[in-house]
Amino acid sequence: MLYDPGVWLFGLTVGLFLAGILGVVRSTRRVPPAETLGVPGIIADPGSERQLLELEAEVERLRAERDELQSVLGRLAALLERRYPQLSAERRAHLVATGDDGEHRAGGS
Repeated sequence: MLYDPGVWLFGLTVGLFLAGILGVVRSTRRVPPAETLGVPGIIADPGSERQLLELEAEVERLRAERDELQSVLGRLAALLERRYPQLSAERRAHLVATGDDGEHRAGGS
């Protein structure tokens, strides 16, 4: 009886069927409200609130610095447009990125 391939195939089929049902049940299971309170993998420490406040302050500082740099870049673009009105936007972007206006190659100052 153990050498009969039909028995082995039937047992394998039943096992795979039960494993599939168990996988579907586990993947669609609803999480009770008590389990959603704690975030898995994160251990709460006493200083985490202070660190969070420091990180939020750092984010605000970086946002303000970004806004300031964007305004400086806008003023620089306006100056370049005034000085080089014939240049394309790509060439002005190259001037901003490299600071090379090519005057040293053209014999300028």
